[in-house]
Amino acid sequence: MSSSRRSSSSEYVQHRLYTINRSGSGEAFYILLTPDHNDVKTYQVKTEQWRATKDISNFGVAVVNNFLYIIGGFNVATARHIKRVVRFDPDDGIWKDVKPLRIARSKFSTAVLDGKILVLGGEESNGKVLSSCELYDPEDNEWSDAPPLVSPRANHACVVHHNEIYCAGGYYGSKSHRNIWTYEGKRWEDLGRPYPHQLPEAMDRFAMTTVGRHIYFVGGVVCTMDKEERKQKFVTDRRIVSYTTSVSAMSRTELMEPEEDEDTDDEKPVLVSDFISPWNLALPNMSFGRHSHGIAAIGSRIFVMGGSLLETGQQVRVVEVFDTEKGEWEEDFRFRKGDVSNVTCAILEVPYKQEENRLNERLRWILW
Repeated sequence: MSSSRRSSSSEYVQHRLYTINRSGSGEAFYILLTPDHNDVKTYQVKTEQWRATKDISNFGVAVVNNFLYIIGGFNVATARHIKRVVRFDPDDGIWKDVKPLRIARSKFSTAVLDGKILVLGGEESNGKVLSSCELYDPEDNEWSDAPPLVSPRANHACVVHHNEIYCAGGYYGSKSHRNIWTYEGKRWEDLGRPYPHQLPEAMDRFAMTTVGRHIYFVGGVVCTMDKEERKQKFVTDRRIVSYTTSVSAMSRTELMEPEEDEDTDDEKPVLVSDFISPWNLALPNMSFGRHSHGIAAIGSRIFVMGGSLLETGQQVRVVEVFDTEKGEWEEDFRFRKGDVSNVTCAILEVPYKQEENRLNERLRWILW
Protein backbone atom coordinates (compact mmCIF):
# COMPACT_ATOMS: atom_id res chain seq x y z
CA MET A 1 0.00 0.00 0.00
CA SER A 2 1.36 3.38 -0.96
CA SER A 3 0.78 6.38 1.27
CA SER A 4 1.97 8.86 -1.35
CA ARG A 5 -0.30 11.89 -1.42
CA ARG A 6 -2.54 12.60 -4.35
CA SER A 7 -2.91 16.23 -5.35
CA SER A 8 -6.33 17.57 -4.47
CA SER A 9 -8.68 18.43 -7.34
CA SER A 10 -9.37 21.74 -5.57
CA GLU A 11 -6.76 24.38 -4.89
CA TYR A 12 -8.61 25.30 -1.69
CA VAL A 13 -8.28 23.28 1.48
CA GLN A 14 -9.31 23.75 5.10
CA HIS A 15 -6.56 23.42 7.67
CA ARG A 16 -8.38 21.80 10.57
CA LEU A 17 -7.28 21.37 14.16
CA TYR A 18 -9.30 18.38 15.37
CA THR A 19 -10.12 17.56 18.98
CA ILE A 20 -11.01 13.87 18.85
CA ASN A 21 -13.11 12.19 21.55
CA ARG A 22 -11.51 9.03 22.98
CA SER A 23 -14.37 7.97 25.27
CA GLY A 24 -16.50 6.25 22.64
CA SER A 25 -18.92 9.01 21.60
CA GLY A 26 -17.54 9.10 18.05
CA GLU A 27 -17.40 12.90 18.15
CA ALA A 28 -14.67 14.96 16.52
CA PHE A 29 -14.59 18.76 16.86
CA TYR A 30 -12.55 21.13 14.73
CA ILE A 31 -11.60 24.76 14.28
CA LEU A 32 -9.80 26.23 11.28
CA LEU A 33 -6.12 27.23 11.19
CA THR A 34 -4.27 29.51 8.80
CA PRO A 35 -2.44 27.71 5.94
CA ASP A 36 0.91 28.00 7.74
CA HIS A 37 -0.63 26.43 10.88
CA ASN A 38 0.74 29.30 12.97
CA ASP A 39 -2.57 30.85 14.00
CA VAL A 40 -6.30 30.22 14.31
CA LYS A 41 -8.37 31.39 11.33
CA THR A 42 -11.78 30.98 12.96
CA TYR A 43 -12.91 29.84 16.39
CA GLN A 44 -16.26 28.50 15.23
CA VAL A 45 -16.32 24.92 16.53
CA LYS A 46 -17.82 22.36 14.18
CA THR A 47 -18.70 18.77 15.09
CA GLU A 48 -18.46 15.56 13.07
CA GLN A 49 -19.57 12.05 13.93
CA TRP A 50 -17.02 9.35 13.14
CA ARG A 51 -18.28 5.79 12.94
CA ALA A 52 -14.68 4.57 13.18
CA THR A 53 -14.35 5.82 16.78
CA LYS A 54 -17.89 5.11 17.99
CA ASP A 55 -17.78 2.89 21.12
CA ILE A 56 -13.95 2.85 21.06
CA SER A 57 -11.98 4.41 23.92
CA ASN A 58 -8.31 5.10 24.61
CA PHE A 59 -7.19 4.47 21.04
CA GLY A 60 -4.09 5.97 19.45
CA VAL A 61 -4.04 8.67 16.77
CA ALA A 62 -1.32 9.40 14.23
CA VAL A 63 -1.09 11.53 11.09
CA VAL A 64 1.29 10.54 8.28
CA ASN A 65 1.34 12.44 5.02
CA ASN A 66 -2.11 13.87 5.80
CA PHE A 67 -3.62 10.42 6.36
CA LEU A 68 -5.23 9.99 9.79
CA TYR A 69 -4.84 6.64 11.57
CA ILE A 70 -7.08 5.42 14.41
CA ILE A 71 -5.16 2.65 16.16
CA GLY A 72 -6.33 -0.05 18.57
CA GLY A 73 -8.19 0.94 21.72
CA PHE A 74 -10.88 -0.59 23.93
CA ASN A 75 -14.33 -1.48 22.58
CA VAL A 76 -16.72 -0.35 25.33
CA ALA A 77 -19.62 -2.25 23.73
CA THR A 78 -17.87 -5.64 23.78
CA ALA A 79 -15.49 -4.86 26.69
CA ARG A 80 -12.52 -6.03 24.62
CA HIS A 81 -9.24 -4.51 23.53
CA ILE A 82 -8.90 -4.42 19.76
CA LYS A 83 -6.16 -4.62 17.12
CA ARG A 84 -8.05 -2.71 14.46
CA VAL A 85 -6.33 0.12 12.58
CA VAL A 86 -8.39 2.42 10.36
CA ARG A 87 -7.05 5.03 7.93
CA PHE A 88 -8.93 8.17 6.94
CA ASP A 89 -8.19 9.93 3.65
CA PRO A 90 -9.36 13.57 3.77
CA ASP A 91 -9.10 13.84 -0.03
CA ASP A 92 -12.09 11.56 -0.61
CA GLY A 93 -13.53 11.27 2.93
CA ILE A 94 -13.13 7.47 2.95
CA TRP A 95 -12.24 5.32 5.97
CA LYS A 96 -10.36 2.11 5.21
CA ASP A 97 -9.16 -0.78 7.38
CA VAL A 98 -5.42 -1.40 7.13
CA LYS A 99 -3.15 -4.01 8.70
CA PRO A 100 -4.12 -4.47 12.39
CA LEU A 101 -1.80 -4.32 15.37
CA ARG A 102 0.01 -7.47 16.42
CA ILE A 103 -1.20 -7.05 20.02
CA ALA A 104 -4.60 -5.62 20.97
CA ARG A 105 -3.92 -2.69 23.28
CA SER A 106 -5.20 0.63 24.65
CA LYS A 107 -3.83 3.49 26.78
CA PHE A 108 -0.63 3.57 24.72
CA SER A 109 1.12 6.52 23.11
CA THR A 110 2.06 7.05 19.47
CA ALA A 111 4.84 8.87 17.65
CA VAL A 112 5.59 9.48 13.98
CA LEU A 113 9.26 9.35 12.98
CA ASP A 114 10.62 9.18 9.42
CA GLY A 115 7.13 8.57 8.05
CA LYS A 116 6.49 5.53 10.26
CA ILE A 117 4.17 5.14 13.26
CA LEU A 118 5.55 3.86 16.55
CA VAL A 119 3.13 2.47 19.15
CA LEU A 120 4.53 2.47 22.69
CA GLY A 121 3.44 0.23 25.56
CA GLY A 122 -0.15 0.37 26.76
CA GLU A 123 -2.50 -2.12 28.33
CA GLU A 124 -3.75 -5.42 26.87
CA SER A 125 -6.94 -7.44 27.41
CA ASN A 126 -5.90 -9.17 30.64
CA GLY A 127 -5.03 -5.84 32.23
CA LYS A 128 -1.30 -6.39 31.84
CA VAL A 129 0.72 -3.24 31.23
CA LEU A 130 3.05 -3.63 28.26
CA SER A 131 6.60 -2.61 27.47
CA SER A 132 6.39 -3.90 23.88
CA CYS A 133 6.38 -1.49 20.94
CA GLU A 134 5.24 -1.88 17.34
CA LEU A 135 6.29 -0.02 14.21
CA TYR A 136 3.97 0.56 11.23
CA ASP A 137 5.25 1.26 7.72
CA PRO A 138 2.43 2.86 5.67
CA GLU A 139 4.23 2.11 2.42
CA ASP A 140 4.27 -1.64 3.06
CA ASN A 141 1.12 -1.73 5.23
CA GLU A 142 3.01 -3.88 7.73
CA TRP A 143 3.61 -3.86 11.48
CA SER A 144 6.89 -5.06 12.93
CA ASP A 145 8.31 -5.40 16.43
CA ALA A 146 10.22 -2.38 17.71
CA PRO A 147 12.64 -2.15 20.66
CA PRO A 148 10.69 -2.41 23.95
CA LEU A 149 10.42 0.36 26.50
CA VAL A 150 12.76 0.34 29.48
CA SER A 151 9.79 -0.72 31.64
CA PRO A 152 6.06 -1.32 31.04
CA ARG A 153 3.92 1.82 30.85
CA ALA A 154 0.29 2.87 30.29
CA ASN A 155 -1.24 6.36 30.18
CA HIS A 156 2.19 7.82 29.40
CA ALA A 157 3.01 10.53 26.86
CA CYS A 158 5.56 11.04 24.11
CA VAL A 159 6.71 13.64 21.63
CA VAL A 160 9.14 13.83 18.70
CA HIS A 161 11.79 16.49 19.26
CA HIS A 162 14.76 17.07 16.90
CA ASN A 163 14.32 13.61 15.33
CA GLU A 164 14.28 11.86 18.70
CA ILE A 165 11.29 10.41 20.55
CA TYR A 166 10.89 11.36 24.20
CA CYS A 167 8.64 9.12 26.30
CA ALA A 168 7.75 10.18 29.84
CA GLY A 169 5.79 9.21 32.94
CA GLY A 170 2.93 6.75 32.88
CA TYR A 171 1.38 4.13 35.10
CA TYR A 172 2.74 0.71 36.10
CA GLY A 173 2.84 -1.38 39.27
CA SER A 174 0.01 0.51 41.03
CA LYS A 175 1.81 3.83 40.78
CA SER A 176 2.89 6.59 38.42
CA HIS A 177 6.51 7.26 37.48
CA ARG A 178 8.97 10.11 36.80
CA ASN A 179 10.93 8.55 33.94
CA ILE A 180 12.08 10.25 30.73
CA TRP A 181 13.29 7.91 27.99
CA THR A 182 14.69 8.71 24.54
CA TYR A 183 14.59 6.67 21.35
CA GLU A 184 16.86 7.14 18.35
CA GLY A 185 15.79 4.12 16.31
CA LYS A 186 17.77 1.34 17.97
CA ARG A 187 16.86 1.26 21.65
CA TRP A 188 15.41 3.29 24.49
CA GLU A 189 17.76 5.17 26.79
CA ASP A 190 16.91 6.21 30.35
CA LEU A 191 17.70 9.86 31.10
CA GLY A 192 17.08 9.30 34.81
CA ARG A 193 20.67 8.49 35.67
CA PRO A 194 22.23 11.94 35.12
CA TYR A 195 20.14 13.86 37.65
CA PRO A 196 17.90 15.84 37.31
CA HIS A 197 16.67 14.39 34.01
CA GLN A 198 13.40 13.12 35.49
CA LEU A 199 9.90 14.54 35.73
CA PRO A 200 9.43 16.85 38.71
CA GLU A 201 6.66 14.52 39.97
CA ALA A 202 5.42 11.02 39.25
CA MET A 203 2.55 11.57 36.82
CA ASP A 204 0.36 10.10 34.09
CA ARG A 205 -2.44 11.17 31.72
CA PHE A 206 -0.62 14.43 30.97
CA ALA A 207 0.22 15.90 27.56
CA MET A 208 3.50 16.78 25.87
CA THR A 209 4.40 19.09 23.01
CA THR A 210 7.48 20.86 21.73
CA VAL A 211 8.12 24.51 20.83
CA GLY A 212 11.60 25.59 19.78
CA ARG A 213 14.24 24.05 22.06
CA HIS A 214 11.75 23.19 24.78
CA ILE A 215 9.52 20.24 25.58
CA TYR A 216 6.41 21.22 27.54
CA PHE A 217 4.55 18.98 29.99
CA VAL A 218 0.98 20.07 30.73
CA GLY A 219 -1.54 18.95 33.35
CA GLY A 220 -2.12 15.28 34.13
CA VAL A 221 -2.53 13.30 37.34
CA VAL A 222 0.26 13.66 39.91
CA CYS A 223 1.00 10.74 42.23
CA THR A 224 2.34 11.67 45.69
CA MET A 225 2.77 9.79 48.95
CA ASP A 226 0.64 10.82 51.92
CA LYS A 227 3.08 10.29 54.79
CA GLU A 228 0.42 10.47 57.51
CA GLU A 229 -1.93 7.92 55.93
CA ARG A 230 0.96 6.04 54.29
CA LYS A 231 -0.79 5.71 50.96
CA GLN A 232 -0.57 7.23 47.52
CA LYS A 233 -2.56 10.31 46.66
CA PHE A 234 -3.61 11.22 43.12
CA VAL A 235 -4.31 14.87 42.27
CA THR A 236 -5.24 16.61 39.01
CA ASP A 237 -2.44 19.01 38.06
CA ARG A 238 -2.70 22.61 36.82
CA ARG A 239 0.98 23.04 36.08
CA ILE A 240 2.97 23.49 32.91
CA VAL A 241 6.71 22.86 33.10
CA SER A 242 9.35 22.93 30.37
CA TYR A 243 12.45 20.87 29.72
CA THR A 244 15.35 22.11 27.60
CA THR A 245 17.26 19.36 25.81
CA SER A 246 20.38 21.43 25.09
CA VAL A 247 21.68 22.77 28.40
CA SER A 248 25.29 23.73 29.03
CA ALA A 249 27.19 24.71 32.14
CA MET A 250 27.55 28.35 33.08
CA SER A 251 31.13 29.46 33.68
CA ARG A 252 32.19 31.97 36.31
CA THR A 253 35.53 33.13 37.69
CA GLU A 254 36.55 32.62 41.33
CA LEU A 255 39.72 33.62 43.13
CA MET A 256 41.60 30.67 44.61
CA GLU A 257 44.42 30.74 47.16
CA PRO A 258 47.80 29.49 45.89
CA GLU A 259 49.03 26.00 46.70
CA GLU A 260 51.53 25.59 49.58
CA ASP A 261 54.43 24.88 47.20
CA GLU A 262 53.73 27.93 45.05
CA ASP A 263 56.08 30.89 45.53
CA THR A 264 53.37 33.56 45.78
CA ASP A 265 50.77 34.87 48.20
CA ASP A 266 48.49 36.25 45.47
CA GLU A 267 45.14 34.61 44.78
CA LYS A 268 44.69 33.44 41.19
CA PRO A 269 41.52 33.45 39.07
CA VAL A 270 40.03 30.00 38.31
CA LEU A 271 37.18 29.24 35.89
CA VAL A 272 34.37 27.30 37.62
CA SER A 273 31.38 25.67 35.90
CA ASP A 274 27.90 25.68 37.43
CA PHE A 275 25.30 23.19 36.22
CA ILE A 276 22.12 24.76 34.86
CA SER A 277 18.96 22.73 35.42
CA PRO A 278 17.12 21.84 32.20
CA TRP A 279 13.78 22.39 33.96
CA ASN A 280 11.72 25.55 34.22
CA LEU A 281 9.30 24.94 37.09
CA ALA A 282 8.31 28.60 37.57
CA LEU A 283 5.84 28.89 34.69
CA PRO A 284 2.32 30.05 35.70
CA ASN A 285 -0.40 27.46 36.30
CA MET A 286 -3.49 26.92 34.17
CA SER A 287 -6.80 28.11 35.60
CA PHE A 288 -8.14 24.55 35.45
CA GLY A 289 -6.50 21.29 36.40
CA ARG A 290 -7.11 18.61 33.78
CA HIS A 291 -6.04 15.17 32.61
CA SER A 292 -6.67 13.17 29.41
CA HIS A 293 -6.68 16.43 27.45
CA GLY A 294 -5.53 17.26 23.94
CA ILE A 295 -2.66 19.57 23.14
CA ALA A 296 -1.42 21.36 20.02
CA ALA A 297 1.42 23.80 19.38
CA ILE A 298 0.17 26.50 17.00
CA GLY A 299 3.04 28.85 16.24
CA SER A 300 4.50 29.91 19.58
CA ARG A 301 1.26 29.16 21.45
CA ILE A 302 0.15 25.92 23.10
CA PHE A 303 -3.58 25.10 22.95
CA VAL A 304 -4.90 22.83 25.72
CA MET A 305 -8.23 21.26 24.80
CA GLY A 306 -10.77 19.47 26.99
CA GLY A 307 -9.87 16.90 29.62
CA SER A 308 -11.31 16.04 33.04
CA LEU A 309 -10.93 16.67 36.76
CA LEU A 310 -10.05 13.46 38.62
CA GLU A 311 -11.60 14.70 41.87
CA THR A 312 -15.08 15.36 40.46
CA GLY A 313 -15.13 13.60 37.08
CA GLN A 314 -16.22 16.91 35.54
CA GLN A 315 -14.99 17.66 32.02
CA VAL A 316 -13.17 20.92 31.31
CA ARG A 317 -14.81 22.82 28.46
CA VAL A 318 -12.64 25.94 28.58
CA VAL A 319 -9.72 25.94 26.14
CA GLU A 320 -6.63 27.59 27.61
CA VAL A 321 -3.70 28.87 25.54
CA PHE A 322 -0.14 29.36 26.77
CA ASP A 323 1.99 31.94 24.98
CA THR A 324 5.54 30.58 25.19
CA GLU A 325 7.05 33.96 24.29
CA LYS A 326 5.14 35.97 26.90
CA GLY A 327 4.96 33.16 29.46
CA GLU A 328 1.25 33.82 30.00
CA TRP A 329 -2.03 31.88 29.91
CA GLU A 330 -5.33 33.09 28.52
CA GLU A 331 -8.76 31.50 28.27
CA ASP A 332 -9.50 31.32 24.56
CA PHE A 333 -12.87 29.70 23.82
CA ARG A 334 -15.24 27.05 25.14
CA PHE A 335 -16.70 23.78 23.88
CA ARG A 336 -20.44 24.41 24.21
CA LYS A 337 -21.53 20.82 23.61
CA GLY A 338 -20.21 17.31 23.12
CA ASP A 339 -17.96 15.07 25.22
CA VAL A 340 -14.43 16.44 25.68
CA SER A 341 -13.59 14.46 28.84
CA ASN A 342 -10.92 12.34 27.11
CA VAL A 343 -9.52 13.74 23.87
CA THR A 344 -6.49 14.01 21.63
CA CYS A 345 -5.60 16.49 18.87
CA ALA A 346 -4.60 16.17 15.22
CA ILE A 347 -4.19 18.56 12.26
CA LEU A 348 -5.54 17.61 8.82
CA GLU A 349 -5.83 19.41 5.51
CA VAL A 350 -9.30 18.77 4.08
CA PRO A 351 -10.35 19.89 0.58
CA TYR A 352 -13.43 22.08 0.29
CA LYS A 353 -14.69 19.63 -2.32
CA GLN A 354 -15.59 17.11 0.37
CA GLU A 355 -18.08 19.47 2.02
CA GLU A 356 -19.38 20.73 -1.34
CA ASN A 357 -20.14 17.15 -2.46
CA ARG A 358 -22.06 16.47 0.75
CA LEU A 359 -24.12 19.65 0.26
CA ASN A 360 -24.81 18.85 -3.38
CA GLU A 361 -25.88 15.32 -2.41
CA ARG A 362 -28.33 16.67 0.15
CA LEU A 363 -29.73 19.18 -2.34
CA ARG A 364 -30.13 16.50 -4.98
CA TRP A 365 -32.22 14.36 -2.65
CA ILE A 366 -34.33 17.35 -1.55
CA LEU A 367 -35.01 18.41 -5.15
CA TRP A 368 -35.74 14.85 -6.22
